[in-house]
Amino acid sequence: MTNNNLPEVILFQEDEQVLNYRYKLPYMLDKKIAIKSIEYDVETFLSNGIKLIGDRPSTGAMYYLHPYKNNAYIHANNVEMYLLEEKLTLYRRVGALLGATSISTKVVSTESEKLEIDVEGKVRIRLINAKANVNYQKDSKYSRFEIVSEKIKQEAHFDRNKNIDELRMLIDRFNLHHEIGITSLIEARDSRDSGVLLKERKISSEISSEYNSLLKISAQLSAPVFNVSSEFKRSLETVKRLNVEIEFVFDENN
Repeated sequence: MTNNNLPEVILFQEDEQVLNYRYKLPYMLDKKIAIKSIEYDVETFLSNGIKLIGDRPSTGAMYYLHPYKNNAYIHANNVEMYLLEEKLTLYRRVGALLGATSISTKVVSTESEKLEIDVEGKVRIRLINAKANVNYQKDSKYSRFEIVSEKIKQEAHFDRNKNIDELRMLIDRFNLHHEIGITSLIEARDSRDSGVLLKERKISSEISSEYNSLLKISAQLSAPVFNVSSEFKRSLETVKRLNVEIEFVFDENN
């Protein structure tokens, strides 16, 4: 089983709700959403080799498909910060494998949106506010992303070309071709044909894009017919878009 065959959002409900929600819901549910029975579907779900990150399913529990790990779902309670960390970790990992000696990140802007569902089940997005050059309060949950700097050393067996080939296979395996910042960085560090080698680059990226995409899909589940948590409903009220700059400096000898 691969991610291509799996729903992007799963909601566990009482069996009676699973059987009857179609008759009460005023719109057709997005095909990327699956409603599962908490009584009958949990063990079948897990026996198919699905990995659940976070709490075990309970009534009202929602799970999001991991954007670039096969057969893995993340509990909605953990998903936002988990995916933000994962996105930055992916960028840092790629940079290190390409020979970066220094990687620094900085949040440059944030926007707040509200998701609303119309009578046809379509998502409407309303911008709440946008701020540039954000100065986060120390208690903000996003403060960890404001400025992060790392220094990296390559060992004697470091092989940039081998790493590039493996990264290209990773891009294919997890269908990350839309990550232009990453794919273009890989291309720019491959000098085998061009003889040209990138030494420094600054990339702008919205690290919240995967989470926000999943949240927009799941917004249909805010309908009264479903039993969902109050935390989920609040998450639709304030959808954050975090834009960061990531600067890579590469080894002069690699």
